Amino acid sequence: MKTTLDIINHAMQEHPNAALAFSGGSDSIVLMDVIFKRTDHRPVVIYADSGMEHPETLPFIRKVCKRYGASLHVAKPTRSYLEQWQAQGWPMLGKLAAVMWMQKHRDRDFGYRLNVTGCCRNMKILPARKLTKQLGCTLQFTGQRGNQDDALRGMRELKDGSICYIKADKLTVCNPLLGWTDMMIRRYIKQNKLQQHPAKARGAITIGCLYCGGGGQFTNSGFRILRHELPEQWRRFIVDNGAGEIILSIKYDKPLDPVREAVKSLGGISALADAHPWIFDFLRMRPLRGYDK
Repeated sequence: MKTTLDIINHAMQEHPNAALAFSGGSDSIVLMDVIFKRTDHRPVVIYADSGMEHPETLPFIRKVCKRYGASLHVAKPTRSYLEQWQAQGWPMLGKLAAVMWMQKHRDRDFGYRLNVTGCCRNMKILPARKLTKQLGCTLQFTGQRGNQDDALRGMRELKDGSICYIKADKLTVCNPLLGWTDMMIRRYIKQNKLQQHPAKARGAITIGCLYCGGGGQFTNSGFRILRHELPEQWRRFIVDNGAGEIILSIKYDKPLDPVREAVKSLGGISALADAHPWIFDFLRMRPLRGYDK
């Protein structure tokens, strides 16, 4: 805890006007409690609304901010998530896996692209950072946890450290929770009796974007969870947005055109979603077991 508080205090000394990027997830809740309960600093709070969040997320965030007396500002992207996917690529397989998939298929035209990084940046990260600067803040706190949270983030942790200046965004970013483990997060939440996101309290693995396919290759796929917990949003994603055809294309390693022909011969994507909804649960024929961070 001392290290975390030292990082926060040092960052605030250099940047008195700061913002806290708050998603409503466990890491964000812990960081908010640490800052607002254990320091005198009062950064403004910024929530990036991509249009893909759980229905309970924004009401929950408003409730949390009211409890701490925090000033909440909502950032929104300049285009819809479907426009983002059509322009740069669908958020499937995870950031590194999507890059590897694109490299593997660079000589074949599948009729679409995969780009998780672009979706995250343009739908959440960039809007939040733009609003941070518009509010006159020169620093943004995030709950990013480095190597314990994600291998790629761990590499950035080694390269950038807990405080770094993002040249492309002209903004300093501070990650005070670097080094915290899952167990440390859970222990802090339990010991301090912090209220969690309603979906998390129901057992959801993540409360991030509903339509992200980053974990669609694992047995705890977000697609399957979405199908069971929020069937209307699942159908909008699979049928209305056309994600079902993308999922089948990745799963069977076939370009989009023959996949569409096969789907049409079976009665269409809507009929498949009604009769065999589980075929859209995973992005692999045999999903990887578990999610070992």
